[in-house]
Amino acid sequence: MTWRGLAAPRYNRRRKRLLPMVRQILDEEQKKILEDPRQGERKRGALQDVWVWKFRAQNDQYLLAYLISEKDTSVIFLDIGQHENFYRDLERHLKTRVEDAS
Repeated sequence: MTWRGLAAPRYNRRRKRLLPMVRQILDEEQKKILEDPRQGERKRGALQDVWVWKFRAQNDQYLLAYLISEKDTSVIFLDIGQHENFYRDLERHLKTRVEDAS
């Protein structure tokens, strides 16, 4: 099964701020995710639909949050960042996104 990658605006904004070397490693990690999206870690609770992939770049650990859409066979990259307050900020963002849609 071929998966295609889509990016949320928040993800694109944060990706632009990364150093070129980190962006290059991120591209490689995205390819790994698109090969098999379920190799990441599925979150629980308020983030139950979100999967997270952890990787290291320049001696720092980064987290890449994404959703899997079975219907479209696509992976939607939501956010990229370091661990500090990552889950809290992601949860707030998703909550406001859902509220804005209704």
